[in-house]
Amino acid sequence: MNREANPSPTTDPDVEFVPVFTTSNFAEMEIITDIFEEEEIAYRVRKRQMAGFWTTIGEHDQIRLYVEPGKLDEARSFIQQALVDEAIPGDGNFIDEDQRKKIRKAKKDK
Repeated sequence: MNREANPSPTTDPDVEFVPVFTTSNFAEMEIITDIFEEEEIAYRVRKRQMAGFWTTIGEHDQIRLYVEPGKLDEARSFIQQALVDEAIPGDGNFIDEDQRKKIRKAKKDK
């Protein structure tokens, strides 16, 4: 499995980012990250790929969006507004605190 992290230009490498949103729709993620760049919200994107090509099986096609902990509410608000405005299709899901804990645990177990 190949995991790729794409930091935004404003990313501080010492800050541990938290997951906020996940989708399998690449275009949806591009729109959200464009909004974040306009609003100067630092983010990271992590894509889950198998063997160098996109898959559509299970979680392997998921793209996860991470933000700084202090920007979590603001980031959620911008994504929610994009959904209300129908700027994004709504294929993705917000990551709640329970899911964040599972992600952190899985990361530590590696």
